[in-house]
Amino acid sequence: HLRPRLGELLDVGFLGRWWLLEAALRDPDINEEEFGHLPPELRRVRRGELRSES
Repeated sequence: HLRPRLGELLDVGFLGRWWLLEAALRDPDINEEEFGHLPPELRRVRRGELRSES
């Protein structure tokens, strides 16, 4: 049987979202200078792009 303990649970995918991952990425510490050479449309990740595909 696959019954992971609560401490082994990494994230919960529900209603098209990864709840814990989204909370962890809400205020990331990113070095903006590292991505300065990219065009503006590649410098930003939109909310709809952070989802799992089945």
